[in-house]
Amino acid sequence: MNTAYQEILSGIPAYLHQYVVEQNYERYTSQDQAVWRYIMRKNLKFLARYAHPVYMEGLKKTGISIEHIPDIDEMNKALGKIGWRAVIVDGFLPPAVFMEFQAHKVLVISAEMRSIDHVLYTPAPDIVHEAAGHAPIIADEEYAEYLQKFGEYGMKAMSSKLDFEIYEAIRYLSIIKEYPNATAQQIANAEKDLQERISENKNPSEAALLSRLHWWTVEYGLVGTPDNYTQYGAGLLSSVGESQACLSPKIKKLPLTVDCVNYNYDITSMQPQLFVCTGCKQLMEVLEEFADTMCFRKGGVKSLILALESENVATAQYSSGLQVSGIISDVITDRDGTEAYIKTAGKTSLAWNNEELPGHGTDYHRDGFGSPVGRLQGFEKPLEDCSETELQTAGIERGKRIELIFESGVIVNGLLKKMLRRDGKNLLLTLENCTVITAGGEVLFRPEWGDYDMAIGERITSVFAGSADKHRFDINPPVPRSKAIEVERSAEELYLYDLYQRIRDMREKGIIDKTKLENIHGELKLKYPDDWLLRIELLEATYAAGANGALEHSL
Repeated sequence: MNTAYQEILSGIPAYLHQYVVEQNYERYTSQDQAVWRYIMRKNLKFLARYAHPVYMEGLKKTGISIEHIPDIDEMNKALGKIGWRAVIVDGFLPPAVFMEFQAHKVLVISAEMRSIDHVLYTPAPDIVHEAAGHAPIIADEEYAEYLQKFGEYGMKAMSSKLDFEIYEAIRYLSIIKEYPNATAQQIANAEKDLQERISENKNPSEAALLSRLHWWTVEYGLVGTPDNYTQYGAGLLSSVGESQACLSPKIKKLPLTVDCVNYNYDITSMQPQLFVCTGCKQLMEVLEEFADTMCFRKGGVKSLILALESENVATAQYSSGLQVSGIISDVITDRDGTEAYIKTAGKTSLAWNNEELPGHGTDYHRDGFGSPVGRLQGFEKPLEDCSETELQTAGIERGKRIELIFESGVIVNGLLKKMLRRDGKNLLLTLENCTVITAGGEVLFRPEWGDYDMAIGERITSVFAGSADKHRFDINPPVPRSKAIEVERSAEELYLYDLYQRIRDMREKGIIDKTKLENIHGELKLKYPDDWLLRIELLEATYAAGANGALEHSL
């Protein structure tokens, strides 16, 4: 890994490094380069008229060339000038990971180059889609802000176990469809597996709903009005087929509203409808409207239940600011249905302001955590807001046995050992020889279990996916099981690539040799009668050389 790329990585959280790979630029064949050039030339002729105006200028600002596949170092030199960076990854990333990169203003770019058989459209993320689709539009500052904000919200979205299974199925299908030696049965099996998992998803998680908003804006968005629009979605800008097909009246054009999250999508086929926004301001308004429904903003019992059902690590934030990160295993409510006590199972971390509190990491809370939520009986103000003097007046002092009776009926009784405050808020009490019971007499904590750490907070104000301090408590999913399949090149294919390279060399040197063109034409007719792209390259070179007659006519 070269120094420039290492410097880019140094500015990205270490726990994300496992997803980053090297580009290995030399592995792109001369046919790959010709495919890139063909797509870009064909696309730009069309997009000059139908793409958002910022797109053409954005190509220059983000270091995208028509003539060759982007080099990640060249892209980063250009992206750095507009405050973004790019890294190479292996295909589809887990959605939360993808969103976190985006939140850090980092474009993730698949190193793969689509094959000649999938010039018009590929279900797999590739460098055409990521570089020529996503990068140019972030030259628009308002759109770049929307993209980053989307990442911030997306990484907090509550997901389900089924979400990850669907992700793995999509990833594998995209890989097998792009693999030239895949059998029809392999593809059919992969498609069936994906459809079975999608059919199981009767109640999509907020992460799944948010992914739909991402799809209908960032990937396949139109801007303007349903009758007069331009294209800004990366899926359109990078697909010769879809960018033209979307103009058809058969493709419905609907005004963008938050209701678009109720429209699912199929990553393997062209879209039956698209959504039109009025501009970046509306994009942000729709995103904020959806975010207002998310657990990280709502908090409360319903959010805690969604976290429990996800069976993934989530963070519950108390009104004091204390953050409890772990797998929510139980939520006890009071008579009014308000959260009264929460439990986690397994490794748990306590944090404040997204930084783990000293001594309260997963090693210490390795067996879980439990604590009441709510106001104390007889207290005029929340416990988190009481001054030390007010606590002493209420009999809450270090070294004394105290009994705390919550309005929910939960009772905490023990010897107060320590109190933890941050920024004028009481966060945590540590008690020894402690017993905790519910209003119904259920014992939640016994003295023989050790010291009891009681979180302080009148309510749960936020619940979000993942841990608060990701550096200390890294819960990112492992690198995906499925990997892009390396293609073995035959001698016949390697010779074909050599013919592509000969034409490329002549074009780049600016010296077109008619005799060499005739020799390549002879090889093409004899050995590769079905290769249409090399014929286009050869025809272009023939015109450049001013050739005519038999060679030009036969092409």
